[in-house]
Amino acid sequence: MKHYTPADIIRYDWPSILAVLIIAVWGIMQIGSVDHYLNPEAGFWQTHQGKQTLWAVMAAVFVMIIVLTPQRFFIRWSSLIYLISLLLLAGVLVAGKEIAGAKSWYVFGGVSFQPSEAAKWMTALGLAKLLSERDFHLRSVRNLLKTALLLGIPVALILLQPDMGTVIVFVLAYVMVLFRFGLNGLMIMIIGWLTLLFLLSLRFSPWHVLAGLVPLMLLVSLVVYFRAPRKFRWRFVSLVAAAGMVSAAWAFGADYLFRTALKPHQQKRIAIMLGKLEDAKGAGYHLRQSLIAISNGGMHGRGYMKGSQLEGRFIPEQHTDYIFTTIAEQFGFVGSTLFIALYLFLILRLLWLAERQKILFAKVFGYSLAAFLAVHLFLNILMTLGLFPTVGIPIPFVSYGGSAFWNFVIFLFLFLHFDAHRDEFLA
Repeated sequence: MKHYTPADIIRYDWPSILAVLIIAVWGIMQIGSVDHYLNPEAGFWQTHQGKQTLWAVMAAVFVMIIVLTPQRFFIRWSSLIYLISLLLLAGVLVAGKEIAGAKSWYVFGGVSFQPSEAAKWMTALGLAKLLSERDFHLRSVRNLLKTALLLGIPVALILLQPDMGTVIVFVLAYVMVLFRFGLNGLMIMIIGWLTLLFLLSLRFSPWHVLAGLVPLMLLVSLVVYFRAPRKFRWRFVSLVAAAGMVSAAWAFGADYLFRTALKPHQQKRIAIMLGKLEDAKGAGYHLRQSLIAISNGGMHGRGYMKGSQLEGRFIPEQHTDYIFTTIAEQFGFVGSTLFIALYLFLILRLLWLAERQKILFAKVFGYSLAAFLAVHLFLNILMTLGLFPTVGIPIPFVSYGGSAFWNFVIFLFLFLHFDAHRDEFLA
């Protein structure tokens, strides 16, 4: 068996590593700019910036563990790692601490751990193992059900916490991955249809959706009846009727999910985004402050640690969910574009690395990493622009948070580990 040493890290993809280092340092700087006005009297290690710096340095421990571990270990034990993630997600519902209305954290003294962050890369290992099985393809209904079960269990457990933001990220990221590896376009259309029904049921009501579905399904049934071959007419009409009933059930279920799975402030933000509420001093007020911060930046920004929204502390959670507003206000359009370009370089680089993998397992894992980074980045920016509800979706390596930072470091370096030793899989 090959023995690994710390020197093996020279074989890793350094353009990706350097991009992450720059992004992480930029994030620490932005967190520091918020701390400067949020808690100016605190010592460095008591600030969010100090803690984020400490977590970034400590992440080197995880990197070394990965570098020194044979890559075949992670492949061989991927199914067990996936099962451990399910146990962690189930356990937090019982033993977790409730913070902001959600049981998403294990707390041990002064140390907290969010299992849903670890579940991202652990589930990616399980999915990679499943998709790389011999003769596995997503055109099979049986394989589709296996895949849906593998992804559906962690999603359901996270939904029970409830953590809607992570659920949305999970679903979008893995739909993208599955589409790359053979998911039928019809399935994407079905997911899109269900998403549309979900939004319509929230904007109006399930009864309004039902009132629109009935004539629509009758019209589709008539078209199918007269256009389909005679011997298949009633079979197709029955399928349309079944689709209509499922759609109606989903609309009512979406309304129930909205009222039970989301916290009140999240419901309020979605209602404002959909135009159901006008709110000048609540969730809508915070969104307005976010937009003001972005517009204040202009072309070149106000300068580091400068800006009316930053200095006035008008934006809540600016070091986490709204971290992009600090970049936009301080560095303007030019700085925001540079930041997004750097992040896109990282994502595209990871996709390129994924394509050159010699085994499907590593390729699926690489696509999963790139998909999660892309979904996190774009949904976070859409949140700050008011084009997506604020449901707690940070920017990896930038937003404040130890669990997210460490687990994305693990996610990244596991993939870079597979890539660095890709030729050994053929030995």
